[in-house]
Amino acid sequence: MPEPIKTALSLAAALLFLWSAVWCIRRVFSPEPAPHYTEPSSHSRCWAAIAGAAFILVLHLIFAVTAHINYPEADFRQAIEWQFYGNTDSRHYLDLSIYGYGTQEAFPEQYLQIVFFPLYPALLHILHFVTRIDAFWLGFAVQLPLFAAATASFYTVIARRWDEQTAALSLALLLASPASVFFAVPMTESLFLLLTVRYVLTLEREQWWRCASLGVLAGLCRAPGGLLLGLTGLYLFMRWQRGTRPTIPSLLAMLSPAAGLGLYFLLNHLVYGRWNQYQIYQWDNWNQKLGLFTNTVRYHLDYMAQWWDSNPKSALALAAVLCLLTILALLSATVRRLPAHWLGFGLAYFAVTMGTTWLISAPRYAVGLFCLPVALALLLQGRPRLTKGVLVTQVIVSVIYTMQFLYGWPIY
Repeated sequence: MPEPIKTALSLAAALLFLWSAVWCIRRVFSPEPAPHYTEPSSHSRCWAAIAGAAFILVLHLIFAVTAHINYPEADFRQAIEWQFYGNTDSRHYLDLSIYGYGTQEAFPEQYLQIVFFPLYPALLHILHFVTRIDAFWLGFAVQLPLFAAATASFYTVIARRWDEQTAALSLALLLASPASVFFAVPMTESLFLLLTVRYVLTLEREQWWRCASLGVLAGLCRAPGGLLLGLTGLYLFMRWQRGTRPTIPSLLAMLSPAAGLGLYFLLNHLVYGRWNQYQIYQWDNWNQKLGLFTNTVRYHLDYMAQWWDSNPKSALALAAVLCLLTILALLSATVRRLPAHWLGFGLAYFAVTMGTTWLISAPRYAVGLFCLPVALALLLQGRPRLTKGVLVTQVIVSVIYTMQFLYGWPIY
């Protein structure tokens, strides 16, 4: 890939990020009046949950048919295992729910499982203990209630701040997102979305103890869950500037995501004797660590150029650069319209997830950022033709992306 192209795109990404960050800081120190929240009807929240449940049901039916087509000689369970528990993180979460963390007591690569956070496999383990249903199937089954609850909460947190039309459009854009297929897969996407939107909802309702509980769970679910500390810090700081001092419960709600991360670090220490053992294994086995998102742009452009002739599937599947620039474009275009604490969280989430030294899951990480479909919905307000065009385009791209995922393309 020519060096000027890599430099230009990296510079564009850096400038978009800087623009958004400056606006975020400016708005935090010059907070607007407190918004007037209006709770949506229970009927609307119910329909949002039904939409989420129906979405998962449809995808699970597609999963079942595709597994049979791809592996006609296998029985149903074996076909599903080869389809979803092979070359994805689903296998690791299933193993964790059965064997837990360890140092090769159960199988040779057990020590590497520490790079995966404990909440989702713990949920499967507890449900298996209570219901005696195989964790293999629970991994799929829990996605429906988790995502239904997530879509209801997602709808609510948007409708309270804007209106139900904006909430409905945001939900439609979320469901049509190219990587939304991962909400139905036995991984953490549905759980993480549920925890983040519920955390924001209880924060803005100022239900501090509920917020604190959700923050701990978010920190135990995925590493970006800890970034909710910053979101709440910005919220409380702006609230203070409007004349309301933070209380002890509100500060505990702010610190709770860090407490969740702290429990994960404690788990590292108890099992391996080092609080950051996960970082060591990530680097030793996958050359993975935090880096700069500008470097992500550069190395993905190099991958595309190097692999185009020898492995075009890999080259085409590397949508990280487009995904990265799209996230920044949406955030920078709505710096005056998104709540400042949402914008700050979005920028921090972007920097952490897109700045890794080996980014192979950019679209999956992007679909977990709740404010992205909201930003797009705000840009589409009052533009019905453009809205239809965007939704149709998203659905087409989503269908293609899902087919590639189901037929074994390198999408993780």
